[in-house]
Amino acid sequence: MSWKIALVVAVLTAVLTAIVTAPVADKVTRMHGASDFEGARGMFIAFVLLPAAFIGGFVLGLLGTRWVGAVEWAQFWKAAGLSVLLGQVALFGIAGISLLSIPRPPKALGAPLAIEVEVIVPLERIPGSAREPGNIRMSLYAGDRDNSIVPVDPALYREEEDLFIVPATAPLNSRTATRILSFHIEEHTWLAFDFPLPPTPDVSDAWTEPAPLRDARMAGSNTTLSDVRLRYRVVPRPAHAAHDR
Repeated sequence: MSWKIALVVAVLTAVLTAIVTAPVADKVTRMHGASDFEGARGMFIAFVLLPAAFIGGFVLGLLGTRWVGAVEWAQFWKAAGLSVLLGQVALFGIAGISLLSIPRPPKALGAPLAIEVEVIVPLERIPGSAREPGNIRMSLYAGDRDNSIVPVDPALYREEEDLFIVPATAPLNSRTATRILSFHIEEHTWLAFDFPLPPTPDVSDAWTEPAPLRDARMAGSNTTLSDVRLRYRVVPRPAHAAHDR
């Protein structure tokens, strides 16, 4: 192998790999939901991904030249072609594997799904201040990459006899058998509900029977059930919730 040929092929492969990486990285990081705050996503591409692509392309250029066994300039294009091909295969392979890790929302008949819930709270547990916006909160945990706030609209609160009803709709963003709703009343109440649902649940018009939430601060055998209950049903995701994630 000629080191002069190898270095030229390596630099060429590195440059081409970095050039192609720029739009691929832009697309993939957007699909991952990477933040653009203060240019964070752009800096990650410019100072991490592009240098990594250049270095990887350089190494693959040396490797491709070695595999071809190029010792004459007549073999330059064969070595360059193989090296550039290796660089593109590596780039799109890594991008493809990365995209496979993005949570995929479950669907029924082609439509994304959501869980419609009603949290049923004894009226005495709701002080007047709790009814103000932001003092009753919910979130849905479905894994380390899917932990989202559930919008709660105080205009939808209602009372039925001695009960206070808090309705909400939680979009399902990923296929998982672990879905936990957290329910907060101001700073004094933190409860949780574990949904017994498969990764892709069936749509249903019928509400489940109300079931108690547990104390979210305790786990395992120490878990205690509360007098706050929840009922739910799986529905097609409302159009306005399509971008709530």
